[in-house]
Amino acid sequence: MANLNTKIGVAQAVGFPLMKAEQLLDQAFVLLAQAQAAAVEGRRTARLPLHAGHDSIEQVIVAQQALMATRKAVHTAHYGFRDIADSMNVPARAYGDHGDTPREEVPGLTPSRTAGHLTAVAANAA
Repeated sequence: MANLNTKIGVAQAVGFPLMKAEQLLDQAFVLLAQAQAAAVEGRRTARLPLHAGHDSIEQVIVAQQALMATRKAVHTAHYGFRDIADSMNVPARAYGDHGDTPREEVPGLTPSRTAGHLTAVAANAA
């Protein structure tokens, strides 16, 4: 079995580009949303007919749907690679995984049981 430094090196070689890809996917998603909003606002500002740009906006939505499928696949891969790193006893922080993909609920950080929490907040506010 390889020593811990070798294992960390392998985890970093996989983890660094994977996490960079996740960041770029998020950035692409934001940019597409901004383009879509600008197209709608631009149509209104330019006083163009309501149907102006529909086909192009629809294509942005198609791109966003494809991007969402890609994000889900990369996220699933992230979990798989984390399982492998865990099996090699490589701590997540050793390769830069700082909890962007938490496995379990982390109070105050991980959104979970939102409906119940909002019910409790609403009850306290009343």
